[in-house]
Amino acid sequence: MHYPLARATSWNLAGYLYLIVASLIATPIFIHALGIDLYGQYLLLMGVIGFASAIDLGLSQAVVRALSQGSGSAVSDRSSLWTTSLLLFTLTGLLAGFLSILVISFFHLSFALLLTIFLIITFNNLLSHFLTLPQSLGRFGWFNVKTFLVGTTATLLTALLAFFGFGLLGIFFAQLLSYLVTLLLLICFSFRFFPFSRYTLPSWQSARPLLSFGWRNQVGKLIGQTGAQYGKFMLAAISPLAVSAYSLSQALVMKAASSINQLTTALYPASSRDAHQPAIRSLYHRLQIGLLVFSLLGVILFYTLGNLVLTTWLHDPSLVVAVHSVLSIFIWYFVILILTPLPSTILDSHGHPGITSFFTFLTVGLEICLAFYFLPRLGMLAPPIAGLIAVAATTPPLLLVTERVLLEK
Repeated sequence: MHYPLARATSWNLAGYLYLIVASLIATPIFIHALGIDLYGQYLLLMGVIGFASAIDLGLSQAVVRALSQGSGSAVSDRSSLWTTSLLLFTLTGLLAGFLSILVISFFHLSFALLLTIFLIITFNNLLSHFLTLPQSLGRFGWFNVKTFLVGTTATLLTALLAFFGFGLLGIFFAQLLSYLVTLLLLICFSFRFFPFSRYTLPSWQSARPLLSFGWRNQVGKLIGQTGAQYGKFMLAAISPLAVSAYSLSQALVMKAASSINQLTTALYPASSRDAHQPAIRSLYHRLQIGLLVFSLLGVILFYTLGNLVLTTWLHDPSLVVAVHSVLSIFIWYFVILILTPLPSTILDSHGHPGITSFFTFLTVGLEICLAFYFLPRLGMLAPPIAGLIAVAATTPPLLLVTERVLLEK
């Protein structure tokens, strides 16, 4: 490893924990200011933006892997890789923006709001390109610039704007400005390693390995985002309360599970370089055992303090009851889900993104089918129960396949 994994993970966790605290402060203010109906519409629009962020041809992982493995490559080759990546991310950003606008045009939004969301999606893809550089270098202070700037705007500033009566246009425009500022900062950082004077023309020779690796990762990302967002749109037919309760519960669980992504983000470049080293295998096993213990502690805390914390946090009795009922299922989903990020990172870094995508497809496909089957009978509880059954069925095979890959020479 060319950087301390503990320091890299600490940077990621610092940004992540800050974002959790900011979100916990902002959410009740935001719900009270907008009301359940408008808050539900905001969640649906954020769901579209979240899904659009996955339309990048799997380039993020591909570029980080290429930069991590090619530290000794010629300057011209790395410059060609960088400019080719920039072009591909720009094109995918425009495509994701146009597709998203087609979807949300049915929401009867103003042209200004549609344009703002289109630009957010496009800038987000460009940010993904510039974030590959600090991640590949292990410069996770710079990598977390987006977390602090965009995250602060999407939580604390958003709640403040809603409190003072700004509508969805003002809220999303503030988010757009935060993306723009973050993009400019990361462009300045990239010039230290890829000066504009050394930019070369994009080339198919550089694009081909990126696309070859990336498209297999892309399938998994799209399916993963489908699994993350479909429940909101499914429950929109029931009520805004169902959308809000499900989204809040899912967000709490996913924030806890995503804490592991801060570790996997730091581990990925090192694992790409030292894929078959015994140290990586040993570290993986120790981390998985620690994660299982962490998840079981989370279950104990939920059943002892969950209702009190939700009541103090949300204040709305009907929302508290709904969120608690969904969380009582999601907490067991969390216990199993927390064991999957590290295997996925190991498989991707060992050159097997197709396996990760296959298991993602299997899990999400089973979950959505079960959710539609359960919906008439269980209503709001259908998506979390379907998710629990699906992840319980597919995680054991994923862990077994990862063990086999780790033992490859």
